[in-house]
Amino acid sequence: MKILILGSSGLLGKDIYKVLNKHYAVSHSGLAKRNCNFEKLNEIKKVLLYDYDLIINCIAITDIEYCETNKKKSKKINEDLLKKIFLLKKNYKLRFNFIHFSTDQMYNNKNSNSELSKPIIFNEYTKQKLNSEKICKKNKALVFRINFINQNKKNFFGWLIKQSILKKKIYLFNDIEFNPLRSKTISKIILKIIKKKKYKINGLFNLGSKGKITKAEFGIKVFRYLKKKINYDICSSKHLFKTKRPNYMSMRLNKFSKFFNIKLPSIESEIINEIKNYKNR
Repeated sequence: MKILILGSSGLLGKDIYKVLNKHYAVSHSGLAKRNCNFEKLNEIKKVLLYDYDLIINCIAITDIEYCETNKKKSKKINEDLLKKIFLLKKNYKLRFNFIHFSTDQMYNNKNSNSELSKPIIFNEYTKQKLNSEKICKKNKALVFRINFINQNKKNFFGWLIKQSILKKKIYLFNDIEFNPLRSKTISKIILKIIKKKKYKINGLFNLGSKGKITKAEFGIKVFRYLKKKINYDICSSKHLFKTKRPNYMSMRLNKFSKFFNIKLPSIESEIINEIKNYKNR
């Protein structure tokens, strides 16, 4: 089985590559940095024309403020890239299956966010990711809406780790709820899906940890398990962001659990395991 990971130099793609490469022949688009200009059709063509069984797309511009102020640039990556990939698939009669990662950012229901919930477009990033889902649906791809944590300083968990070292006063939001998974957990789940041969199906699935938690509760738990005393205030996120974004992103996972028959971890266990991983480093 031949697998290609696009975005293998990114936070999620790199972890997926590390896990899958132990079991399959995995090609990538660069591990330290991208080795392809994904805005150019000819360069994308060079990467794709190897008769892959599965392509996993982790390429995305996820900075919400950047997308808002650089709409054309971010659209080229978040939307147009997909159109080019599927155009090449059609023109060259390629047979690959396709996995794409979307976001929980189009949810804002405090009680229930299922795949049937009507998406809400808060900003340019949400709009682009929703359009990417539509492109994938049209081309019968498998799409997962996710929110993930890892130790990179650009990630929320990694930022908390950094603050625990700097020991500066920070602010934690009590009005943003989510249910993230570790990027390593997502990688292992993708491995299980491949082994079950369920990567061949198409559709939209929420993928997260069981339960829900506010960013403030999450941060407090991280500091507790780190055994760090941090000077923090709990506050609302209202009026603190330039660009509007959702507050209630926690997702229902019934559809994923039922279809893939894969047990999902609790938020608590994900925090504990990522802390263990950090200490082992």
